Order: sequence, then structure tokens, then C-alpha cells
Amino acid sequence: MYPILPLFVLLAPQKDFNLSVAYLQYWWVVLIIILVAITAIIYLYYRYNTLRDKSKKILLEQQQFIRAERQRISGEIHDDIGSGLFAIQLFADTASKNRNDIAEIKQISGMVNEMSEKIHEIIWSTNSEGDNLENLLYYIEHQTIKLFEYTDIKYIPDFPMHVPEIVINSQGRRNTYLVVKETVYNAIKHAKATEVSTTVTVSNGVLLFIIKDNGTGFDPKDARHNAMGLKNIKKRIEKLNGSLILENYKGTIVKIKIPLKEFSA
Repeated sequence: MYPILPLFVLLAPQKDFNLSVAYLQYWWVVLIIILVAITAIIYLYYRYNTLRDKSKKILLEQQQFIRAERQRISGEIHDDIGSGLFAIQLFADTASKNRNDIAEIKQISGMVNEMSEKIHEIIWSTNSEGDNLENLLYYIEHQTIKLFEYTDIKYIPDFPMHVPEIVINSQGRRNTYLVVKETVYNAIKHAKATEVSTTVTVSNGVLLFIIKDNGTGFDPKDARHNAMGLKNIKKRIEKLNGSLILENYKGTIVKIKIPLKEFSA
């Protein structure tokens, strides 16, 4: 009996020790797996941030290159084509004044003036220095005032004094300008109005133009009015994800809503 007891006493602790070793080995394996997983997550997060920063850098370099190229093109158009066209314009105006009895010279002068205006619009749209909302609204106000210089129509522009600093892309800037210009031009040409107003507001992420005249009004279903530039206006507004509302009330009211998020550069 005596030899068995010591053997039992010796064997029992050995079993507990083996269990403790196996238990510790299990948790060491779990800890190593956790550490490997954490290391992999940190590495993947680092790689993601590195690739994202690299993509941002490449995109920024591309944008800077495009802006510089636009600025170069704008300068060359202004210096080369613009100056030459200005000389032709002066010559045509002088010829028209000296020989106002020749209708063709007047027509040539008008065509040159119109072409000169379009060239200036192209220069403005390609000039990257004007890629902001304040410049856009200032240009629209200035150009719409010019449209009424040789008319008997009273024009009332109401543009905001304080404009939020918003960078806009060149395509959105050009489409917005042409939409407002064509709408105002339609009022001059077709409304038979004595007064036209343009009111602009910027609020709640929306740029709103309200162009109102006291003319005869119009029926949108009339084919003549659909052919007078409304199709082009609607297409441009669709490109801006905006909306167009036409109302007949003591003349015509045109409301153009453009989400500012569509101007993101």
C-alpha cells in the first residue's frame, strides 16, 4: 500500500501541470493570432491612407495642370485672336460711320461686334481665375446690363452684395451664364416689355434667378416660343440638375433654380 500512495501523489500534480501548460499554450496561440490580425489591419489602413494621399496628390496635380492650360489658352486667345478681332471691329465701325448708306457695311459691323462678344465670352469661360460664384454673378450682372444699352427697356438688376465663397467648375459657370443670358435676351426680343428685372438669391444651397418682365406673356405650348431658345435653356438647366418654372402674371416670370453642389470643381 505504501508505494502506491507516493506514486498517486506524484502523478496528480503532473497532470495538473500538463493541463496548465496546454492552457497557456492555447492562449499564446490566441494572442499571436490577435497580434497578427491587428498588424494586418494596421498595415492595410496604412496602405489605404498612402494610396488615398497619392491619388489626391495626382488629382491635385492634374487640376493644377488643367487650370494652367486653361489660363494659357485664355491668354493666347485674348492676345492673338482678341487683339486682331478688336482691330477689325474698329475698322468695321469706322467704315460703317463713314459709309452709313451701305447696308452691307452695317451688317459686317454688326457681325464683327457679335463675334467679338462671343470671343470675350470664351475668354471668360476658359479663364481659371474666375472659377468662383462671386465672379460668375458679377459677370452675369455686367453682361445683362450691356444687353439693354441700345434698347428703350428699363432694366432692374438685383444681385446680392455678399456672395459666399464657392469654387465652381468652368462648365457649370458657362451653362449658368448662358441660361440667364438667353432668358433675358428672350425677354428683350419677344416680350414687348417696357421693364425687365433680374433678381438673384443664394440660400439653402440653391442659386435662384427670377427674371420678370411686364410684357405680353406667352403660351409655353405655342410652337413659336418653343423655338425661341427654350429648348437650349432647358438642356443647359438639365445639365446643371436644376429646374425651370415659367409663369404668366402681368407678363412673364422665369424662375431658374440651380443646386450649388452642382458647381463643385
